[in-house]
Amino acid sequence: MFGKIGSKISSIFSGKKLDEDMLESLEDLLITSDISFDTVTQLIDTVKKKKLGKDTSSAEVKAILKDEILKILKPAEGKLDITVANPYSLVMIGVNGSGKTTTIGKLSHKWKKEGKDIAVIACDTFRISATEQLKEWTDKAGVTLFYRDNAEPSGLAYDGYNQARAQGKNVIIVDTAGRMANNDALMAELQKIIKTIGKVDSSAPTKTLLVLDGNGGQNSLLQMEKFGANIKIDGFVITKTEGSSKSGFIISLIKKYNLPIFFVTDGERVDDIHEFDAEKFVDTLLEI
Repeated sequence: MFGKIGSKISSIFSGKKLDEDMLESLEDLLITSDISFDTVTQLIDTVKKKKLGKDTSSAEVKAILKDEILKILKPAEGKLDITVANPYSLVMIGVNGSGKTTTIGKLSHKWKKEGKDIAVIACDTFRISATEQLKEWTDKAGVTLFYRDNAEPSGLAYDGYNQARAQGKNVIIVDTAGRMANNDALMAELQKIIKTIGKVDSSAPTKTLLVLDGNGGQNSLLQMEKFGANIKIDGFVITKTEGSSKSGFIISLIKKYNLPIFFVTDGERVDDIHEFDAEKFVDTLLEI
């Protein structure tokens, strides 16, 4: 899970005195791992302050980086307590290809195993075959899917939410079109969906989660900027983290927006979803 830079750090530091050339090499490495420049500057300054001119091993540098990165990421270990509302409602948003459909299937499977009665509302009526793909995942998870051919998304959200609540569903997940964040019409549609289910249930949605591709790099920060300007986002799901070479963006994302990461996914199986573990992420990234 996640890309690794530890072996490259080991090639820079070999127990010799830390000098500016080593720091520059480390800076280049961190930037190419898609950590933002201001975050890299902070990390480099800390290493420099503690070790410049001193004999320095790669293990010592990794330990310093780990401590600093954990200060940023540890508070981002999000936990979703789906017992705080009944029904507990989620709106899932993200761009095309972010892994939103598979995430919905995996969350449905996870919570169904925990004894919850789940409903998914297929409000992505924009993309061809979106409903069919979602149905494959909800069938696999064994949960209810509300959909309607050629439906207007907010109308379907309204009807589906009402039906799900009438049937006593514990968790309601609303899928949305995988829109580009600069598409004003689709963004307005998303706002309408959220407003509509709020009319049905004043506490809905309980959470709105932005799904980000683990390979997205700095583009993921741009997506958060665009979506966050229009929608109240409560946290993230990071997908496709297996072997990602650009996972450093996660550090910059949390440092800038200070929102939780609730889940990461790392494969195609229905149970390849896990709560975010900051220490595991950093240890894997730095190969500790």
